[in-house]
Amino acid sequence: MLKKILAVLAIFFAIIISSPTISAQDQPSSDFASSYDVLYDVSEDGTTTITEKVALKNLTSQFYANQFKLTIGATQIFDIKGSDPAGPLEIDTQKQDTSTTITIKFNQQVAGLGKVLPWTLQFKSNDFAQNLGKVWEIRAPRISSSTNLESYNLTISVPTSFGEPTLISPTPRSQTVSQGKLFLTFDKEQLKDAGVSASFGTHQLFDFDLAYHLQNDGLVPVLTNIALPPDTSYQDIIFQFIDPRPINVTLDKDGNYLAWYKLGRNQKLDIRVLGSAKIYSSSKVEKPTLDENLRKIYTKADKYWEKDHPQIVALLDDILGTTPPQNTEDKARQIYRYVVGALSYDQSRLEQNVNNADQGVERFGAVTALNTPKEAVCMEFTDLFIALSRAAGIPARELDGYAYTANTSLRPLSLTKDVLHAWPEYWDGTRGWVMIDPTWENTTGGVDYFTKLDLNHFVFAIKGVSSTQPIPAGSYKFQGIDTQDVGVTLSENDFLGKPQIKVSVTASDPILAGIPSKVKVTISNVGNALYPPASFFLSSEKIDILNQQSSINMGAIPPFGNAEFEFNIRTTSLFESFEDEFKVRIGEQEFNQKVSVKPFLLFRTIPLIILSTVFMIVAIYGGVLGGLLYRRRVLKTHLTPDGTKSKKVKN
Repeated sequence: MLKKILAVLAIFFAIIISSPTISAQDQPSSDFASSYDVLYDVSEDGTTTITEKVALKNLTSQFYANQFKLTIGATQIFDIKGSDPAGPLEIDTQKQDTSTTITIKFNQQVAGLGKVLPWTLQFKSNDFAQNLGKVWEIRAPRISSSTNLESYNLTISVPTSFGEPTLISPTPRSQTVSQGKLFLTFDKEQLKDAGVSASFGTHQLFDFDLAYHLQNDGLVPVLTNIALPPDTSYQDIIFQFIDPRPINVTLDKDGNYLAWYKLGRNQKLDIRVLGSAKIYSSSKVEKPTLDENLRKIYTKADKYWEKDHPQIVALLDDILGTTPPQNTEDKARQIYRYVVGALSYDQSRLEQNVNNADQGVERFGAVTALNTPKEAVCMEFTDLFIALSRAAGIPARELDGYAYTANTSLRPLSLTKDVLHAWPEYWDGTRGWVMIDPTWENTTGGVDYFTKLDLNHFVFAIKGVSSTQPIPAGSYKFQGIDTQDVGVTLSENDFLGKPQIKVSVTASDPILAGIPSKVKVTISNVGNALYPPASFFLSSEKIDILNQQSSINMGAIPPFGNAEFEFNIRTTSLFESFEDEFKVRIGEQEFNQKVSVKPFLLFRTIPLIILSTVFMIVAIYGGVLGGLLYRRRVLKTHLTPDGTKSKKVKN
């Protein structure tokens, strides 16, 4: 007698962004085999119609199926309908906080060995395709593992009006154009590890308005800094406005821009920064290199990156196996896949901290994340990946910043109640720094955030030398004051970064001939974008520059920043008098500063005469006075006690 197999029957693909995740309950899926032909048809406005044609085959004579249930990790689905050969199917939906559960009852039972039931499910969603500024992003799900998934064919149909694709991962089996649509096809082998990511657009533009709050509670003045959004391999930054203007803007070892301010005792300071960011789909760096000293720093242990902890070391051995990959990318991928699968995102940790925004969510670190895998937020995904990567000898670091998300349940932001997110990047000798996001692959149920990151990740701060510093924009708060400090909007206006340098040469006026002296060269970036590393050369016609080299590397100078260099100078003679000119050459630009050289003796003639006259007067006066005092003392020694002169006695 046939037995009723399911209240729930599994079908086998997982969510990406907002696509369905279906999990088996009550009965192992090994009693049924399935085949899928799936179409994602994206319309001009981004609405995607998903049509799944499924053939469900019974592999046993002991059981039958009469319904199935699937849970879709999305809330924006509509127009759900299904049918089998007997007609429309009865469908029930139930929405939870972050997902929708669909229960479908078949019109006929899938009963009997070899019995095949073809049926179709169709629904629409606005979560698979997103238009973000200048970019269209299309995502499709990976398929979950199943021993009896006989075939899975996926076709994605995209309007040609979206433009040429700049990224399709994995490479489609076929790519054709017909009737204004681009058709991309994929098979089961391509989708078992990750879903499909396709981008149409080469870059993304953001405008930002950031607020920082500094406070010195001490009794003495302090020099402190804030971290401004930096240029990276994947983004360019321009600054229109920084108020108040910093003393200087410098670069740290991680490449952060640090704006420096001096605060008096008990002083508070509000700082506002306006600018724009341009995010690229591929690295700007053609030949990436990593200094050996930085490589050592980026593979060391730190507070939240306990790479030498026995638990981390043992786990890494398990992940990489007895024959670990030799390729850096393959090693990083295995670590990434482990982190995505081992940790579970815990939304409740954010909710528990809603009323404690000043302190934020407690950060666990890599080891604690391993021991509490179901309580992770983006920091734990990031810290665990970095610790494991560094243990494997792969340089890795943390990125904090803005990440655009239309659905914070699926692509959550965890650092503050503003819009901050954390994700890691690792160093590959061929590709340079590679950004990835294990948190979002986990929360979206299979979106591929390893092969290629989207254009929604905008870096505010880089943490590599330290796991705790610098603090990104949005985290500078006055104690007890609730503020919204991060404003980032998509922009349609492209920009042209224009670094512009100003050079000043400071020397004594005049320069005294023959006397050792110094000259200071100050190079300031008065433009809106980073001035790249360059060399400069200081020269003059007659003045000797003692510590001059063939050229001096001035390094990169951020906007609102400056660099100072000091040189020892002198002339060959004490008696020279001439006009000269210091020349500073940077690339094709030359900056000139005229100077005068005067002989020390002639230039000081009048002061010397005055000084000599005074000296002579003092000397004459001193001589006269000294003579008088001497005469008086001699006279006094020859007086008798009664005041008369003493007489010499002859022998």
